[in-house]
Amino acid sequence: PAGTAARAKQDAWTFRILDEVDAVLWAAARHSFMLPEEERVPAVKDSLKVEFARNMERIASEMTSDCLVGDDLTVPDFLLAHCLGWARNAKFPDVPETLVAYLARLQARPAFQRAAEL
Repeated sequence: PAGTAARAKQDAWTFRILDEVDAVLWAAARHSFMLPEEERVPAVKDSLKVEFARNMERIASEMTSDCLVGDDLTVPDFLLAHCLGWARNAKFPDVPETLVAYLARLQARPAFQRAAEL
């Protein structure tokens, strides 16, 4: 619930995933195909991949349970799962095994499989 320590932790992870993962992937996408060609800087993607890899190492090292915020799935889990798939499709660096296993657990859930079918 709003106003609890658990909610603050969930919100912190949500903003962190948006800042350290989603924003990096989005910047790479903009310089790959979103911006007009004359505004793209393809070389920026190399530094974004380094930043992504560094951020993934830190996130993996801080995971202490099956989900980001305790034992239950929360919004940041959905965001991170989405971003991990996006990164794979965008050919970003491999992520630590901790995050590979994390994504596999989420993808094995029946609800994830139903959503993926849509």
